[in-house]
Amino acid sequence: MKIEISQHERGFLLIDGRPSRYLRPGLHRVFAPLRQVKVERHATTSLLVELDESRLALVPKDELTVLSLAEHERALVLRRGKPTLWLGAGVHHVWTVERQLERDGGAVRPLIALRTYDTSAIVASPLPLEVAALAKGKDYVEVTAPEGHVVVRFVDGVLEQVLPAGRHAAWTTVRSVNLSVIDLRERVLAVSGQEVMTKDRVTLRLNLSATVRVRDARRLASVARAPDDLIYLAMQLSAREAVTARTLDELLAARDALVQVMTPSVRARAEGVGLELVELGLKDVVLPGEMKELLNKVTQAQKEAEANVILRREETAATRSLAQTAKVLSENPLLLRLKELEAYKDLAAKVGKVNLVLGEGALERLQLRTNA
Repeated sequence: MKIEISQHERGFLLIDGRPSRYLRPGLHRVFAPLRQVKVERHATTSLLVELDESRLALVPKDELTVLSLAEHERALVLRRGKPTLWLGAGVHHVWTVERQLERDGGAVRPLIALRTYDTSAIVASPLPLEVAALAKGKDYVEVTAPEGHVVVRFVDGVLEQVLPAGRHAAWTTVRSVNLSVIDLRERVLAVSGQEVMTKDRVTLRLNLSATVRVRDARRLASVARAPDDLIYLAMQLSAREAVTARTLDELLAARDALVQVMTPSVRARAEGVGLELVELGLKDVVLPGEMKELLNKVTQAQKEAEANVILRREETAATRSLAQTAKVLSENPLLLRLKELEAYKDLAAKVGKVNLVLGEGALERLQLRTNA
């Protein structure tokens, strides 16, 4: 019986169902009359194989590595220097048959390498990106926090430490570890179209904004699940309490006072969840259409009254000035004559052309008078 094993295969010769020989690449001849002969083939390209003790005893040590990993150990399989497999706890059979003949010296270099990791500690040195891609989601967690952020590390559900910006990693083989990134930078929360009724029962719509930032990352991560929602609710409640205690006129006359009343309660709520209130502002006060029209009419009437007062004041001043001028002219005839001449001068300056219209016979009479 002829048996051919390819370059990327290894085989076992089974006689009467029992492994009897390990078959390397090449042509093999088997003579076993009156016996059941069978060939079991395994592809070495998959790197991993499961063999029993009878088969392991036939495999040379340089072609197969038996790797036994404890609960806190993990292994990395590299092929040609590139991370290929990530192995968890247990017993693994890894093919190491791939070889390469080196040019210098003619030595044969194995192309499969194994690297083990002790994962009993929580803190881990960040793995190379290709290795981390294999280990993430199984035995390893990693986050990168840019400037202005921090990392909160939870171990078995308990907040253990707040870490600065940077790349942080942890093993999760022995204990449950979770890494969360928290943004410390200022952010704006907006409450738009909040309807509130004033003391004199006028319904308004308010647009509020609050600028907050993280003050205590540990408290923020452990106290509130949705801190922004809590601040949003605090802004709504404080606005309702402040507006319902004031009439519309009081509110429109002192908008800044409304913000000053609201700020202490919102700031206290923010500090309770680890945030700091940087600024609270009232952007807009939107009135109903009817109320806006009434206020426009009131404003128009006020402005018209003010304009009327100013007009009457100016007319009175002008009349007083004319009376004083008339008195001076009546007491000084020469000054009156000068004003008259100035008027003629101004009038003559405006005349560009004079047209003389004469009736019938007027020209002859005019010539007679000239001759005389």
